This record gives sequence, structure tokens and C-alpha cells, in this order.
Amino acid sequence: MENSTKTDSPVSPLNCDGQEAQPFHGLLENEGHVYSNWGLSRHTRPAVYVEPISYADVQAVVRDTERFPTPVHPVGSLLSVTSTIVNDGGTLLCTRKLDEIMGLELDDAGRQVIRVQAGCRLKKLNMWLQAHGMEIPFQAEIGEATVGSAAVGDTKESSLDGPGYFSAHVLALTYVNEKGDLCTLSTHEDGSAFHEFKCSFGLSGIVVECQLEVRPATLCRSKVSLVVYESPNDLATGLIRMRAESDALLAIVFLHQLASFFDQRYKAGPGSATPASSQPACDQFRVAKRLAIQHGFEGVDVPQPREVVYSRHDFVNEYWRPTIDERRLDFQYYEHDIAELHRVIAESFKFTKAFEEKTGFAPKGWATYFVQRQAKEMKPFGLYSGGPGISFSFDPFCSNPTDPLWQQFLQEYNRVALHLLGGHASPIQTQWLQPGDLRIPGKLALPRFTTKYYEQFLG
Repeated sequence: MENSTKTDSPVSPLNCDGQEAQPFHGLLENEGHVYSNWGLSRHTRPAVYVEPISYADVQAVVRDTERFPTPVHPVGSLLSVTSTIVNDGGTLLCTRKLDEIMGLELDDAGRQVIRVQAGCRLKKLNMWLQAHGMEIPFQAEIGEATVGSAAVGDTKESSLDGPGYFSAHVLALTYVNEKGDLCTLSTHEDGSAFHEFKCSFGLSGIVVECQLEVRPATLCRSKVSLVVYESPNDLATGLIRMRAESDALLAIVFLHQLASFFDQRYKAGPGSATPASSQPACDQFRVAKRLAIQHGFEGVDVPQPREVVYSRHDFVNEYWRPTIDERRLDFQYYEHDIAELHRVIAESFKFTKAFEEKTGFAPKGWATYFVQRQAKEMKPFGLYSGGPGISFSFDPFCSNPTDPLWQQFLQEYNRVALHLLGGHASPIQTQWLQPGDLRIPGKLALPRFTTKYYEQFLG
């Protein structure tokens, strides 16, 4: 009988680099399922879908190229309207289970911050901060968005006492690099490398944790109105005037009708709870606004309350995932400098009316936010990277992402907004882009994390 050798320890499998493979403990699905974005307009069939439950899980995914095929693409709540979620044959890594709020602390520069994991939803974060009398200076609209996605992606909001985009308030982050190492960057220690990483859309590494700027909670007063104008020039003048009269302005422009819904916002002092004197009007306004957005302003009344004072935490809404036959919001995003507002309104009106006359279709409306740009070194690439000044977004929306006329409108209007008017686009919020419509610096995109969708924009 031949001699045999017995071992008390199981032999660990090796990955394709000959290194010992790490165990993965989170959800792993590799049975060919299809995943869709919130609006059910984009679909992908990854080779592997994972939901890590620890930082070690994320490291294990990145290090093992055999079990987890390249590219590894991080996602949060799958809210993006573009093909950014598409990673057929690759690894889709969803951070939704990394959602712990670790608490308030002082960072290395002595600033008060909140430390939070990347998969935490903005509604959950706002509720936690509200209970502690604090806030982040960004007043989110979509509460399902996750911290990690917003930290390295594109956002916009007409915020009070804040720039109006989420990443401006990220002061440090922890991520897994292409080697599977856990790394930290901060504005205090790393300067330009940190600010560049925040422009990377997850192509430079997978964010697992952030430190966010916080401040004592404040209240907001909103004055709501609906105004009809005689001409595109009058409409543009009205937008400028309404903004000048308020501390912040959100407008929903019904361009083809030359009308606009205005939410003029004013600072209303300290506080984390909506005053009892504002109820029930405030909650009715919140619910009406949520339903209008959920359904893309189709078949719902535009909310028009009297002047209300409220906690900004309360107006961070959550939205149910719709079915394919439901009305649901779909939108497009374009950034312009405020000096171009009159021209943008005039040319967009001209195009929209011509398209409506030709096809019978016009967008339901156009969401208009105003964003304060920071110094160039704070936002070196992408949206809001033009240096100090004011940008406005002019975002058409509709209630059916799969409507062929809506899709045709966007493809044709891209030429107007981006090339005629010199607007800027977002790979996660501007649909039907072509190579050359935007540029992502090649140094931000590492092969392990770069999907085919993003490859077309590298330069």
C-alpha cells in the first residue's frame, strides 16, 4: 500500500495571479440574471452580481479576476438614466449593504464631519442627522441615492448656503484601489489627487466610506408660485428675477407653454424639525411634490401651497421602483453658465416648438437648478469645473423613458444643447451621448474598473 499524507488544513484555492483567493461572504449571483435601472430603460446581464457586506469583500472582488471578471463596476441604487449601469459579462458590485452610519467626529483639520459607508441612502443619512440636530449643506431631492455614488458622480440642487452639488461636501474618502488595497484620500492631506478622484465616477477605485461636512440644522421657507409669460425672453428674465429675490431657486419650466412653477427658498433660521404651525400644509406639499416627480408630472397637479417653513430633512423623498406599465420620471441633464440663460431659453423654445409641430411631442417640463461653482482646483474635471461662477441646469423630463419620440427628442436636442449652446453633459444623467460629447481624463480610468460605456469618453 502506498504511503499517503494527511493535512488538517484545507488547501486554499488560488486566483489567476497565483495568489491565495480571499473568501467572499456577501451576496453573489452568477446565474445570468438581468438587472435594470430605476426607470427600466437600461438593462445589463453581468457575469457576476455581488453585494459585499464588508470592506474585505470588496477587496476580495477586486483582487480575484477569475471569479469576478473585469471590469468591476460599482453601483448604488441603480438610479442613473444612462447606460452607466451596463456591464455585460463583467462584475456589477452593489454597495447597498455597506450602509452603516459611524457617527459624528472631528477630522484631521478639526472640522466636524460625519463618517458614513458608501451604500448609505441619502434619506437614511438625513434622518440620522435630523435626530442629532445636524445637516449636510446639500439638500437632496432623491433620497434613494447613495453616498458613494454621489461622492464621485454628478448631482445638482438649488441649496441654501452651499454650492449645490454633493461631492463639494466630501472631505475624505476610503476606497479599494485596483490592487485590492484599502486607501484613504482627504482634502487636508492629498489636495489635487483627492479632488480628481471625486471626478472619477468610480473608475479610479471603489468608494466604501466617506467623511462629509456637517453643520447645525437649519430651516427653509418656500414661497411657491406659477407664472405664465408672453415670450421666451420674458420667461428668462423672470427666472433671473425670481432667483435674485430669493436665497435659492428651483424652477419647473413648462417651456412649450411659456410658464414656470417657482419654489423660491429663503433661510428661516436654526432648527431640525418642521414647525407644527406649518403642518399639515407642509406634509401635503411634500407628498404632492413626491408624487409629481415619481410620475414625471403626468396626471398630477403641480403642488401650489401657501408659503411654508420646513425642515430640509423632511423634503428628502424616497420613490418606489415602478413597474414597466407605470408612469415614471425620466430626464436629461445639461449644465450652462448663467450668462447664457436667455440664449438657452430662446433656442430651446425654438427647437421644442418645431419638434412639437413636426411630431406632436414636447417634454412635460424642464427642471432648472442653480449651482455655485467653486475654484477650478476643487472641481478639476466634468460638471462645474469652469472655475468660480454660477451654473444652471436645464433638464427636460417626461413620464415614459421608452417613448420613441422622447428618445428622438433627446438625441436631436443633444446637438442643440451641447454643440450649438456649448452646454456640458454628464455620463450618468445625459442620455444618448456620442464620443466627443464629453471627456473624462484617461488618468482617472483604471482598466479594472472601466466599462465599455465609459471607454468611449476617455481622452
